[in-house]
Amino acid sequence: MSRSKPLSMQQIASLSSLCATDLTSGRNQSRRPRMTTFGSTAYRFNSLPSTNDLARELAMKGAAEGAIIVAAQQTAGRGRQGRSWNSPPSEGLYLSLILRPSIKIAEATVITLAAAVAVRDVFNSEYGLECDIKWPNDVMVGDRKISGILMESASEGEHLRYAILGIGINLLQRHFAGELENSATSLYIETGKSIAPDEILRPLLLLIEDEYNTAINKPDHVIERWVERSSYSSGAHVRLFIGDRTVYGITRGLSESGALILETEAGTRRIITAGEISLRKAE
Repeated sequence: MSRSKPLSMQQIASLSSLCATDLTSGRNQSRRPRMTTFGSTAYRFNSLPSTNDLARELAMKGAAEGAIIVAAQQTAGRGRQGRSWNSPPSEGLYLSLILRPSIKIAEATVITLAAAVAVRDVFNSEYGLECDIKWPNDVMVGDRKISGILMESASEGEHLRYAILGIGINLLQRHFAGELENSATSLYIETGKSIAPDEILRPLLLLIEDEYNTAINKPDHVIERWVERSSYSSGAHVRLFIGDRTVYGITRGLSESGALILETEAGTRRIITAGEISLRKAE
């Protein structure tokens, strides 16, 4: 569906095919046992321009933390730095999650790191697929992306009002065309398993909630787990694309806030913040 103006909460509820869903049992209900907060309210659509856009509308209207928006297709999905996210019908999980962390803007990167750890771990624990994490938010199989994460937020002063965590996971694609042919992969391509979006959604939400709570209360633990799971974290020779410039260096871990520490060819150390760069391993 296409939308030219924001929807009211009543319109959102009537358009959604499943509201306030119990993701454990599949029953519609207004409240469910507190097995998990995340996903206790779920808005589902056959098609949306962007799940993040609708999540932002809901967050601005006061939607509670943990509400999710899921679409079978996105017609204008996006990733970092304004890139589009390929979202063909029913071939991936296209998910946005509303968060209301009581943290400062400067501390928000760790939430993205926590989400990447959760996505990486769900592939490993549920499907036996070993994945890498490219700083800050791409989950990779070798040099091909299987999942991307985009966090967008609004703030009041130094603190976050809300954050929208958008996650795209390639599940059922059998091949990719054009510029994605050599840079993307899917769970089906890597394992031969046909996994429906809801099948991965349930365990993923449990892992995200656990990592998110750790990120808020013990962010250093999330950073440690991210470093353990990423070949990019330390000692990797990388290229950074900063605007029209290319900078070569070696990664030297993450800062306390989750920023990447880069040792340049000149021997200086530079703190790289999310949204500033595009990173690839140097050949």
